[in-house]
Amino acid sequence: MGLSEREQTILRSIIYNYILTADPVGSRTLARRIGFELSPATIRNVMADLEEMGLLTHPHTSAGRIPTTLGYRLYVDSLMQAEGLTDEERRSIEAQLEPVSSETSGIIERVGELLTEVSRLLGFILTPDLSSGILEKVEIVRVAAGRLMIVVVVKSGLVRTIMLELNSPISDQEIAGAARLINTRLVGLRLVDIPQYVERRLAGESVASNAVVRLFLEFPERIFAVENLTEVRLGSTKYVFDQPEFTHADKMRGIIELIDNRDVIVHLLKDRQPGMCVTIGDENPKEQLRDFSVITSTYRIGEVCGTLGIIGPTRMNYGKLMALVNFMAQLVGERVGLE
Repeated sequence: MGLSEREQTILRSIIYNYILTADPVGSRTLARRIGFELSPATIRNVMADLEEMGLLTHPHTSAGRIPTTLGYRLYVDSLMQAEGLTDEERRSIEAQLEPVSSETSGIIERVGELLTEVSRLLGFILTPDLSSGILEKVEIVRVAAGRLMIVVVVKSGLVRTIMLELNSPISDQEIAGAARLINTRLVGLRLVDIPQYVERRLAGESVASNAVVRLFLEFPERIFAVENLTEVRLGSTKYVFDQPEFTHADKMRGIIELIDNRDVIVHLLKDRQPGMCVTIGDENPKEQLRDFSVITSTYRIGEVCGTLGIIGPTRMNYGKLMALVNFMAQLVGERVGLE
C-alpha cells in the first residue's frame, strides 16, 4: 500500500503488541517500546492515518487501536518476520508422533490432536481427497446370507467400505471368483475413472453370470464414489475457549456452531489454494468464520492429497503457526507407511 517506513514500523508494532496482549494498543505504549524516538503525539497522528487507510480500528471504549482484516493481511504478506520451529520443538512433535501406527488413519487422528496441543487453538485435518486415488485392491466379505461388505483399498492405505444386498444366494466360491476378477481388471485405475471403464473391463458372458460382478456393473458410482467422503477430524476444543476473544457470548456461539457443524469446515477447505494458505477474518466466505483466521497446508500421501491446519482468532502468531502447519504437513507424508 506504499506505507512509509515509519508507518510500517508502527503498524507492525501495534499488531505485534496486540497479538501478545489482546489489549488495544495506545500511543504511549508504542512510544515506550519502539526503538527510535517518537512522541506519543506523532504516533497518534500516524495511527490516525493508518486507521483512515483501513488498516486499524479502535473499540468504542478504548483510545487504543487494533488491526483490521486488511491490517493483518498486510502484516502477513509483507511486514511480519518469518519464524520457524526450533529444533527442540521439532523433536518434541516427532517424539509425540513416534508411538503412533504408521497406518493412515492412526496418523490422521493424532495429527489433529497434536496441532491443537502445540498451537493451543483448534487443530484439524481433513482426510485425503480420494478422487485421484489409485485402486490397490477390493475385498468382498459376506456379513449375512444376502449381504456383502465391499472394502475398497486405495494406495497409501486409505480405505472405504460399503454394504450391498444380494437378491439371490451366492456361494463363497463365486464371491472369491468375483474378487479375483475385479482385482485383475480394475486395480491400477483411479477411483474417479472406474465408473466409465467398469463395463468395458468387466464385460463378457461368464462375468455377467456372477451376481457379485453384476453389482459392480450396475452400481459402480455407488461402490467407487469419491464425493462427500472427505471427513474432518478436530483436535480438542479445550484450549480455544481460553482465548480472550471467546469470553463474549456471541463469539463463543460462533465457535460452538463451527464445531457442531463440521460440514462448514469441509466445504470451506475443499476449495482452498494448494500449499500454504492463510485466510483472515472477513476473507473467509462462511459467516461462522468471520471472527477467525484459518491457516492450512496441503499434505500428500502417495497420489492423494489432504488438508490440515489451525482455526483461531484473528489475533494469532501467524509466523509461528504457519511454520507449525507447514512442518506437520511434511511430517504426515513422511510418517505414513514407514513400517
